[in-house]
Amino acid sequence: MTNVLVTGATGLLGGELVPLLKRCGHNVTRLGRTLAADFNPDLSNYEETARALDQARPEVIINLMALTNVDRCETHPHEAYLQNVKPVENLRAWMLAADQPCHLIQISSDQVYDGMGPHSEVELTIRNQYAMSKLAAELAAEAVPSTALRTNFVGRSLREGRKSFTDWLYGALRGGEAINVFDDVMFSPLRSHTLCSCIERVISDQPLGVFNLGSHDGMSKADFAFAFAAAIGAPTTNLVRNNVSTAPNLVARRPNDMRMQCEKFETRMSLKLPRLIDEIHLLAHDYI
Repeated sequence: MTNVLVTGATGLLGGELVPLLKRCGHNVTRLGRTLAADFNPDLSNYEETARALDQARPEVIINLMALTNVDRCETHPHEAYLQNVKPVENLRAWMLAADQPCHLIQISSDQVYDGMGPHSEVELTIRNQYAMSKLAAELAAEAVPSTALRTNFVGRSLREGRKSFTDWLYGALRGGEAINVFDDVMFSPLRSHTLCSCIERVISDQPLGVFNLGSHDGMSKADFAFAFAAAIGAPTTNLVRNNVSTAPNLVARRPNDMRMQCEKFETRMSLKLPRLIDEIHLLAHDYI
């Protein structure tokens, strides 16, 4: 049994990851902003962070905490630093001062990529403040034993009051709401359950470095929406193909191609990641 501390444990991904880790026999301490967490420290404050970690004595830290609102990061870069970078700096400082081994798993983002994909880990293109903050967090983690996972995920939210991308898409499809789906944004996400299972594997193997973690045969968000609609048997008459470059009310520039090459992770972990279309078919079972 491994003592695992999860930051952002009551968020979108944490809601699925924490129960899975417990089923796998890990002792899990939850840090978050809600009363459901075991501790509620301000992770941008080192003293509060250190007090929580001193009590938990983790052997592995999984950092899920992030400000993921891309436009908010663009207009409030200092806030992006305080929520996306400073917590990693504080976790790193505690690890360097601790009298026990500890491994950091930093959940990063596929938004550090753009241009023609799929991209290897060295092909960085930073388009916005959110991507810059996630890359800065990776660099902060390099000073300690760590695994940075650049990823994206889709799946049904287990957190009340917080909808996922596919929750929003499912509601629009079933409700007949007209929505724009982008033909010019490519990605290669994993189903959240698949991602959580991969993170659990990383706890045991603790590979060092930066790894892409996504699906094979990525597609545009528009093609994803149409494939998801077909998988759940929903009509697509309300889906409107459009381009993100013409979308109103977006402050930050969005990458157009975030597809990733994931062979490095597959080779290191001796596994085969799924195709995106297969993930969509499995995802449909969570909604029908």
